[in-house]
Parts: sequence; structure tokens; C-alpha cells
Amino acid sequence: MVTDVVLPCTPEAAGRARRLVAQACAGADLPPELCDSAKLATSELVTNAIVHGRSEVRLHTSVDPARRAIRIEVGDDNSRHPRMQPADDGALDGRGLFIVDLLATRWGVRDDEAGKVVWLELVAPG
Repeated sequence: MVTDVVLPCTPEAAGRARRLVAQACAGADLPPELCDSAKLATSELVTNAIVHGRSEVRLHTSVDPARRAIRIEVGDDNSRHPRMQPADDGALDGRGLFIVDLLATRWGVRDDEAGKVVWLELVAPG
């Protein structure tokens, strides 16, 4: 199953993205734990795209039921790549990529014609 959608640069975009990822997971009968991780990581990426990209957000999801895996790509119009910041327990933000790094099997960033795409893959254990 593949989903491609452009989301507005609004706080509601993260919720819509989570729902789309949940639908993709359910349609492929992926494990609930993997779906929960996918929704959380997607929310972080979409929120980062809104806050730092300041543009519409391009969401692409693809599910591979045979591998029990999902790939999520979030694009925005800002070409600056995100960077993990040093941990600061007192900070109110700056943990998004730490969460993505913790949850994802693998993740990365690539340039595209409009800006950049941050992608991640989650694969169920076993």
C-alpha cells in the first residue's frame, strides 16, 4: 500500500499524518507496536517539517507486508538538513530526531528538487 499526500502547514497536519499511517499499518496487518512507533515517528517528522520547513508537507508511506515493514517519507521546502542536537534535559524541544533515531530501524535525509525529504523505515522484529 502506498500513500502520497500533501498536508498544509498547520498543527492539524500531524494528526492527519498519524491517521494515514495508522490506516496504512492496519491495511497491511502490521504489529500494533510497530504501528504505534510509526505514528509517533511520523508525528515528529511532520511537526519538524512544519516548524523548520515552514511549507506544505509531502507525506509518502509505503508498506511491505512480506517484510512486515513501513517506510515513511516527509518532505518540505527547506533544504537545510536536520541535525540531532546535544541532549538538554531543560529544553522544551529538540528531541524529535532522538525519538526518530530510537524508534526507526534506519532513517536518513536526502535532497530533492523542492527542499529535502526525511525518511525512516520500521521493520517488525522476528
